[in-house]
Amino acid sequence: MSRSRFELAEKRGRRWANAVPSRAEQSDTKRRAIIREAAKVFNRRGSHGTTLEDVAERLGVSKAALYRYVENKNDLLCSCHEEALQMANEHLDVGERTGRSGLEKIQIALTRYLRAMINDLGVPVLVLEENALEPQSAVRILKLRDTYEKRLRGLVKLGVSDGSIVPIDPKLAVFTLLGAILWVNKWYSPEGQWSGDDTAAALVELATRGLSAKPSRALASSIHKSSLQQASRTGRETRHELRSDP
Repeated sequence: MSRSRFELAEKRGRRWANAVPSRAEQSDTKRRAIIREAAKVFNRRGSHGTTLEDVAERLGVSKAALYRYVENKNDLLCSCHEEALQMANEHLDVGERTGRSGLEKIQIALTRYLRAMINDLGVPVLVLEENALEPQSAVRILKLRDTYEKRLRGLVKLGVSDGSIVPIDPKLAVFTLLGAILWVNKWYSPEGQWSGDDTAAALVELATRGLSAKPSRALASSIHKSSLQQASRTGRETRHELRSDP
């Protein structure tokens, strides 16, 4: 009796020692690639100003090919939001595990998240545009976002308790932090003078400084140091010019 297709496929899988991704894994990889590229298009043109044709053009595929992985524009938009929030929670997990205080946990989580947003997705602005989603999808995304913000508020409370954060309203603190973080793609350009890593570190250091119970006297991120050094050189040059004037 001949073996079934399932048995043959199972044998082939063993033969390749699972080194070759399954069709489901390949499909998921393609879908995530579509989501990440779509996020960049949505971010550049805005949710309302972007069509599936625009996304397909960016990917170099037909619109029909996209429908193998997404149902419609709302499905794609919703997936972009979910991807961003999943990444945010993953980096928050790292912050919670590795940070030594409430403040440090927040700093680690937000720095890693912003770095990933800038370098991989470019979607912080998208997270602010849930009004572009269909009502049912918007409700789901808002619940996910509320859960994430609740976790951050818990870290603010921890920071107040362990003395790393000044007494502050956790909700207002989180709104302030996320307002600074999520707006970065309105002004950041990868062709500019700052790298994504440097921008993430400098922005989070600056944004969390107001929360710190014991802020350092000087900012340590490379962008801030460079600005300080430039200001110092300009000051020296100005003083030299003044002394040289007759």
